[in-house]
Amino acid sequence: MKSGRHILWLALPWLLTGCLFDPRDPAPPRTSDPIQYLPRGEAVNVWANLEISLENNDSFGWDEAISAGFQYFPDLEAEAAYPGIFEGWGKTEEISFIKALYAGGVSISAQMRDDDFNVPPPAGTEVVWENVIYDLTVQSTVDGSSIRYRASAIINFRLEGNFWYISSWRDQQGESDPDDPSQLFSSMGVLRGVFGSNKSFNMVK
Repeated sequence: MKSGRHILWLALPWLLTGCLFDPRDPAPPRTSDPIQYLPRGEAVNVWANLEISLENNDSFGWDEAISAGFQYFPDLEAEAAYPGIFEGWGKTEEISFIKALYAGGVSISAQMRDDDFNVPPPAGTEVVWENVIYDLTVQSTVDGSSIRYRASAIINFRLEGNFWYISSWRDQQGESDPDDPSQLFSSMGVLRGVFGSNKSFNMVK
């Protein structure tokens, strides 16, 4: 367990150096076709749209999925690493984070839920996903280095009008690689903390 976590923290400096906040020319579109997001009439589609957003570096999809009253709660590791950063973390901070991430010269591959996750049906205008495991790898287009984030989370969805939104995201803990249990990864709380603790973060808002 410790060896995997140690490797991850050794890989963090390229995120911490501030290069992700340096001005850059916008990345060229990956395709001339418009990004096809799923209709938000189902919660499962809203979560899938986050994956589409990540893989296309398109903040519009993330923004559309997040409720105006959104709240983010970090896991213990992220909270300990970045104390105070997550107080009052709402939609403004969340969208600032994702925009800064996408603007930082990265390529992202993601699987936002395991194939065997049992999607619960909605109960009225609410639905809660417990222990959903997401997995993404953020690769720097500057030097090719990459960091993987894999964690379990509790996600609350809410139906607002005709559309479902993510109303809260509570990271639980980092998860190990299913193929190598000794390799333990961090949650996206650590990734959020990298940006939230950077002095340039407020400039992105």
